[in-house]
Amino acid sequence: MDYRAVRITVASLLTGLMIGAVGSAFRILLSKADDLRYALVVWAHAWPYLGWLAPVALGIIGAVVARLMVARFAPEAEGSGVQRVEATFAGEVKPMLRASIILPVKFFGGFLAIGSGLALGREGPTVQMGASLSGVVSGLLVKQDEDRRVIEAAGAGAGLAVAFNAPIGGSVFVFEELTSSFTPWLLVATLAATTFAVWIMRLILGNHFDFMVRQVSLTTVWEGWPFLVLGLLLGAGGALYNSTIIGLLRLCDRFARVSSVQRAALIGAVVGLVGWFAPAMIGGGDNLTQAILTQRFTTAALAGIFLLRFAIGPWSYAAGCPGGLFAPMLVVGASFGALFGEVLNHFLPALGITPFACAVVGMAALFTACVRAPLTGIVLAVEMTGRGDLTLPLLSASLMAMLITMMLDSEPIYETLKRRMLERQAKGEGAIAARRAGIELSH
Repeated sequence: MDYRAVRITVASLLTGLMIGAVGSAFRILLSKADDLRYALVVWAHAWPYLGWLAPVALGIIGAVVARLMVARFAPEAEGSGVQRVEATFAGEVKPMLRASIILPVKFFGGFLAIGSGLALGREGPTVQMGASLSGVVSGLLVKQDEDRRVIEAAGAGAGLAVAFNAPIGGSVFVFEELTSSFTPWLLVATLAATTFAVWIMRLILGNHFDFMVRQVSLTTVWEGWPFLVLGLLLGAGGALYNSTIIGLLRLCDRFARVSSVQRAALIGAVVGLVGWFAPAMIGGGDNLTQAILTQRFTTAALAGIFLLRFAIGPWSYAAGCPGGLFAPMLVVGASFGALFGEVLNHFLPALGITPFACAVVGMAALFTACVRAPLTGIVLAVEMTGRGDLTLPLLSASLMAMLITMMLDSEPIYETLKRRMLERQAKGEGAIAARRAGIELSH
């Protein structure tokens, strides 16, 4: 009997059960935080001259405390965490053995950052929490480092599955993005973790799509060409979005005299001020995406949403707080897709293209352009909306988006973030070694 297979399966199953419960609690708290933050802004508007201080103070406190937690207790919990899981599987960093520290920092830091209004995604924390929980379980049941890395990747995929109620999407994410591999061990571990994670999540939160979208009917082949154009535009947009994220991070690096906590305070203050004028525009953005998918906005409003969220997502990520990139990408892709559909209908009404169909396709196309994981983006879009009838437009737009980013030499965002993380880690280790050498010479 192959006890290795049994150990991997049991460890992955237990990891899935735990991240299912933890991820569900995280989603519930973020939903409550959205409601409370919106209520705070409404209450504060009773004092038009001083009320703006309330959302600004909330943004500062949330960003500062979240950043302090990362800086003092778990620097590896910074940002998305996806890049660290990728580096761990590749053997470039050690497996996550500090789950007792990383897990609470990612959970409460992510809650404070996103709950206070930063435009970050819940999937980043749940992905790294899933990977961290796998370290607890695999440390008890698995001995080989290779098997621990497999279970950690599976736990990360389960975290994504819980974040978006997308078990297949979470599984594909492991194979296509996290590991770029497909082995029997990885397959067993991933299926076990994602299956039981989503099973627990649905027991707690219910079994329903994350976004409700009307059925679409595409009857002719000629209705497909607009989605190729949409993919082309979002391919270029995704390359620009990635450049904006990295550009802001590098800009922050240049201001060495400004501490990361002070930077987070400034970022939180700006986001809070945006929330004073438009409370629906900040935070993770799920409610905003749902509103876009139900066509509640005018063309001008969609243009405003796209531009503001395009800027506020990278701006929020520069705070260095726990939080992901996926959910903000969904808002940007959906708003641009809906805007594209509205403009197309204005000039070519005979095509009968529905803006909400373009919004769904836009989510996957921008994800593909930024992450360069088209299958993950397509599956996530279908599982979150239940719109399998858009499979061909999703494929068309994602194909074009990927081609454009390759032609523009735009590196996938997590590859860039991983290289940046490893470079910073190497510099830190070099500085420590230099200090030790100086101490030894002085003696």
